Amino acid sequence: MGAKAFFSKGLPNRVGYALGRLLPPALGRAGAALAAQAIVALQPDMYHATYDNLRHVLGPQASPAEIKRNVYHVYRQAAMGYYEFFHNVGQGRVRMTDFEPPVRLTEDSKARLQTALEDERGLFIVTCHMSNFDLGGVALGQYLPVPMQVLSYANPSDGFQMFNDLRRQCGLEITPISLESLRQAIRRLQQGGVVITGVERPLEEGNHPVEFFGATACLPTGYIDLPLRTHSLVLPMSAHFEDGVYWVVSRPLLEMEYTGNRRRDREHNVRRVLAEMETLIRVHPDQWMMFVPVWPQECHA
Repeated sequence: MGAKAFFSKGLPNRVGYALGRLLPPALGRAGAALAAQAIVALQPDMYHATYDNLRHVLGPQASPAEIKRNVYHVYRQAAMGYYEFFHNVGQGRVRMTDFEPPVRLTEDSKARLQTALEDERGLFIVTCHMSNFDLGGVALGQYLPVPMQVLSYANPSDGFQMFNDLRRQCGLEITPISLESLRQAIRRLQQGGVVITGVERPLEEGNHPVEFFGATACLPTGYIDLPLRTHSLVLPMSAHFEDGVYWVVSRPLLEMEYTGNRRRDREHNVRRVLAEMETLIRVHPDQWMMFVPVWPQECHA
């Protein structure tokens, strides 16, 4: 089964939420390890997608055994992340100050956020699906002194909708991508507000060939029109788990660069954003939660 088919189904996700809400941490950790072992042993479609994705990230020097170890860690971390998201929300812990394990922003991230907000040109946060991006996104949204609009997966199925409902319980403003939500994002950025979206996951449509980790990937590019049009600042961010803490981390703020040609503007600035995503993913490649092919043989827009 592919990742989209699995996560789009409402019943498995709701069963997972029920278990995650009730299981104590020791059983949650044991269950995460068992789930990862089962995926590595059974090798469903999403295992092969993750293996191929990590092969590109780790490079030709990585042996098959090393890639397989990283795949196992990806799925173990993913299962733990879902468990901890479900367990916190299910137990009524919806504020970042109450999350277990704790979720914290690095001092660099806090300083860059403050600089961007003081600039008042709007802040467009670009992120990748690293580690516990749900708890990390909630913590980021609650830390900011202004509301943050989340541009999420368009036309969410029952399974994805369940995740969005849980995120809303934690105070996030979730807006699946549509013409209206994009117009809303433009208005928000023009008024100095904050918008966030993931940029390294292929969509149903709107993907284009782009360079990513030195090879041609198939990824969305339309998001770059938002900061290009509004002249807002761009902040690359992600999360990772280290020493018992989920850290929300960032790269330096980006100013959009203009060449005088709209197509070149898009290509140039998309490449700059993806270069920052590469840097964030390389720190902890075994926490990159990407279960769909990023480098398919053909790229269909």
